[in-house]
Amino acid sequence: MLSTILLTVSAYQPSPSLELRPNHLPKPGIYAARVNGDHAAWSVRGSNFTIDLAGRTLAGSAALNGRQDAYEGIGLLLTGCSNVTVKNAHIGGFQFNLVMRDCKNVRIIDCTLNESRAIRMGRSGKAIDTFLNLRDLKAWRTYGAGVWAERCDTCRIERCSTSQAQNGILLVDSRLCTVTNNMCSYNGGWGIGIWNGIRNDVFWNHADFCNRPWAGNWGGDAAGIVVVNGSRLNGFIANSITHGGDGFFLTDRVNGGYDSQNKTYKIEGSSDRNMVAYNDGSWSSNNAFEGTFSSSNIYFKNIANDSNYGFWLGFSTQAFVVQNEILRNRTDGVAIGQGKGNTVFRNQLVGNGGVAVHIWSDAGPVEADQPSDMNTVIQNRIERSRLGVSLERSTNFRILGNTFVNAPLPQGVEVASPTFAQTQLLAGWFQRKDANRANRIYGLRPPGWRFYRDSGAPTGSGAVKIGDYCPARR
Repeated sequence: MLSTILLTVSAYQPSPSLELRPNHLPKPGIYAARVNGDHAAWSVRGSNFTIDLAGRTLAGSAALNGRQDAYEGIGLLLTGCSNVTVKNAHIGGFQFNLVMRDCKNVRIIDCTLNESRAIRMGRSGKAIDTFLNLRDLKAWRTYGAGVWAERCDTCRIERCSTSQAQNGILLVDSRLCTVTNNMCSYNGGWGIGIWNGIRNDVFWNHADFCNRPWAGNWGGDAAGIVVVNGSRLNGFIANSITHGGDGFFLTDRVNGGYDSQNKTYKIEGSSDRNMVAYNDGSWSSNNAFEGTFSSSNIYFKNIANDSNYGFWLGFSTQAFVVQNEILRNRTDGVAIGQGKGNTVFRNQLVGNGGVAVHIWSDAGPVEADQPSDMNTVIQNRIERSRLGVSLERSTNFRILGNTFVNAPLPQGVEVASPTFAQTQLLAGWFQRKDANRANRIYGLRPPGWRFYRDSGAPTGSGAVKIGDYCPARR
């Protein structure tokens, strides 16, 4: 960790505030800076150049005392930049190690940006519970991150490390950015978070073990990837997001916006039309994949095993859950409460402890306002569950062409065969542009890249322990 590096160096150089240019860089060495609030130790402005910080380490001086919850300020700030590349930076010990604002076509490459500010989660191995404020951008600004990018377009963050903190990479109000092949694991909050992001690509990242203690277990709304408040048309493909509070967590801005007086929901800031494909969210404390209060999201060929729920999709509309592996979850494989027009198609659901596909509506006013209606479960293989399908207070559902083995159906649920037209319509989905793009990206694996499950490292609840500020390997 960066504080350890500083503590073992007999002499380090205090750094004044510097505006970096290609011909105006500090000499190679280790630098410490004391900044607070929105101030930055180093800054970059301008266009059309590259900043190579190889051989230079910048640390917040608060890192010397090891109090990660007291880290302040910004390490490196890029403001209004265009066509700029920053590479080989080694920065830590700040609230935000690297910040981009109002930038376009900026590339952050091969940077080590670990150990930013983090809320304490343990002391001497004993848990300190803190539930994160997922839907409040003001709260996000009080947290820390390795990278914070706000109002940025067509920027790229690649081969960077943003671990051992609370949050890794956070995009806010940003569009058409690419986050790829980064190490965002072992954070006590979110590996990668997107707030009101449009058409961003998040491919081939590690955000495993993003978790924190909560209520005697793990969770606290920590997740490998978080997607919230109007984030739409993004691609999340081929990420390793295991062992999180959730692996993947997508939701709105107001948690459904329930009006207790009128007993109705006014959903605002829903995150819609995202592609979630080829990710591994297994061994998560709660849900391998959660997508709530949203519409038209696609969950394609993900691995959702060994968690509490495989998919939790409450208040989802027109979601498409297709060809996922959903095995050995403690409760349900796919759970959809108050959902409408969703399709569960050609998934493998084996050994889930509760219901393989559970679609229901809660009784009372919520059922009247947000009924469970027009959901389809078609051509899935369902084995070894307490129930194959359960549909309490659901209407107009279709159960078509599924295979059930040691997974009984409730009394009164009828199973029919799909018509030729229904089969052809669904089969044609695999030729759609978004499915083809997901398949193409999955075929472009970076050299040497492996999912955590393929690394040979320990898995399951025994693979992680409580650290002071972030999860620690056992």
